[in-house]
Amino acid sequence: MDELLTWLKAQHNGLRTYKDFQQRVLNLAGADREHVALYQILALLVGRFIDSYEEHPLTGDVADQAFDHLIEITEKATASLGAAPADQLATLNAIAAADLG
Repeated sequence: MDELLTWLKAQHNGLRTYKDFQQRVLNLAGADREHVALYQILALLVGRFIDSYEEHPLTGDVADQAFDHLIEITEKATASLGAAPADQLATLNAIAAADLG
């Protein structure tokens, strides 16, 4: 997850980044079965965003806000990996309820 977060922070806030992010978390889901729920929920989160803006232009304000929110969510997800199970569950629930835009 640290590598994913570092990669994300170096990206542009365009739709391609969300597609790449989704693929990366799905790859992590296959490699890190202990945290597969986290990766799947992150993939669903960005998938909803991609579906919303795939056919519509992404304004600068929306792109900036969504990108900042995705970084924040990914930071929380990364921090939760070593947390107690109850804290991990709370993070999963927060991500599942999140909306990027």
